[in-house]
Amino acid sequence: MKWAIPISVALLCSLNHLGGQTKINILSSDITDIIKQKDGSRKYFLRGNVGLQQDVAIMTCDSAILIQPDNTFEAFGKVKIVQSDTTVVTGEKLDYSGTDRTFIIRDNVQLTTPNSTLSTTVLTYNRTTSTARYKTRSTLYRKDLELTSNKGFYNTKSEVIRLQGDVEAVDPDYTLYTDTLIYFPSDNRYNFAGPSILTRDSSTTRCMLGSYDAEHSQLNLGSGASISSPGSYISADSISYNLKEERGELFSDALVSDSVEGFVLESQYIYYIKVPNYVNAFSPVFYRQSMDEGDTLYATGDTLSIRQDSSDARTVDLLHNTSFFSTAFQGRSRFFRYYELSEQLLLFPKPQLWSEQSQFSADSAILKLKDKKLDSLYLANNVSIISQTIDSSIYDQAVGKMLEGYFQDNKLHNLLLRGNAQNLMHSFGQGELLQGINNTACSLIEITFEDGEAKSVKASQSIDASYTPWEKASNEQKVLPNCKPNFNLRATLDETRPKVTPSEFL
Repeated sequence: MKWAIPISVALLCSLNHLGGQTKINILSSDITDIIKQKDGSRKYFLRGNVGLQQDVAIMTCDSAILIQPDNTFEAFGKVKIVQSDTTVVTGEKLDYSGTDRTFIIRDNVQLTTPNSTLSTTVLTYNRTTSTARYKTRSTLYRKDLELTSNKGFYNTKSEVIRLQGDVEAVDPDYTLYTDTLIYFPSDNRYNFAGPSILTRDSSTTRCMLGSYDAEHSQLNLGSGASISSPGSYISADSISYNLKEERGELFSDALVSDSVEGFVLESQYIYYIKVPNYVNAFSPVFYRQSMDEGDTLYATGDTLSIRQDSSDARTVDLLHNTSFFSTAFQGRSRFFRYYELSEQLLLFPKPQLWSEQSQFSADSAILKLKDKKLDSLYLANNVSIISQTIDSSIYDQAVGKMLEGYFQDNKLHNLLLRGNAQNLMHSFGQGELLQGINNTACSLIEITFEDGEAKSVKASQSIDASYTPWEKASNEQKVLPNCKPNFNLRATLDETRPKVTPSEFL
């Protein structure tokens, strides 16, 4: 049977409850047709200015088909659902289940809340849980923020947003690309997973897992994270870093490359402040400092600190089990301190140093640079010098209280040894045959080098010199005190070079 009834009659067809569920009520319709089905249910064909209501939700459209007691309906044309005056959903076609208060809406879909607008093509919305889901590429607009993804989940009550698939978060201050994203608007905070790239100002952050507090510019990153910006690059297994303050902590396989200051640092833990330069690093530490003409100083130790003062001059301290390597000079010492302003490298206690064919030791040492080139060397107390001769098993030796050394073109040129100075120098004949030993004691000895070898020795002030044929010299005459060759301990590039530096920083 079929009836055409006015609105006043249609409203009488509404009941307050159906099976414990709130029934869908007809509020308005220009034309209403009712068809009774064989199973006893009724279909209401509604056309023109259709209005429906379930509890606090008002639904309007051009036409609809309502089935009772199934408590479902389909809506067509200019579909609009308003829930509690806070959430509005519009589209062109809707399938609604009143039993679980869920609907699917299609075509030109827009979901609007007081704080956001979502544009999509197909949306599933659960009114009970206030959750919206979509599986087509869509964009959620929130003030100046645009969130675009292939899939999405949006709780309009708690305003938690979960996105998947080629996610883009575009804000005037930053842009985030990731695979999976959870956004908490009340905190302006993101959690993200999968290959992720965050750009903010001039910095670029990459990671596989992390969170970003946009309100405070705070990053917490994991799974091989890196942050690059003009003049610096940092990476680690995990990073806690503030982009605005340019400071943070790096954990496990940590790297800092600061091209402004010309250094690369690697360690298992690094605390880093970009400006003014402030660094703490621990266990073990690999440090690389650029020098002039392409030379580089490599150093390693247990702990490192860098401090930059108000004049922008830095001091680098490297402690315990330290060793360093450069093309011209290598060394070992418990304590390593580099003063950038005066270009001085201080080593103590009892450092051992090597330069080409020579070995140096003393209670303490200072290497001075000039324009990042080796300029001079100062050794204090219990100084000893050992130099390889043309016979690799034979060593010239010298001892004294104080030493001054000078370099030319990053090579050792001459040495001045003062205070109870002694020198033991071997003489060779034709065929590099060892002939004898020249032993000199005086107040001052000057040794001149050529291509790393001692070529001449000048003694002055209270000279006591002697010559002994090699075959007649006793063992005591062949060795000066504290002159033990340790060329096998010379620091090497492989030992001091950072181990995990990316190829672009090698």
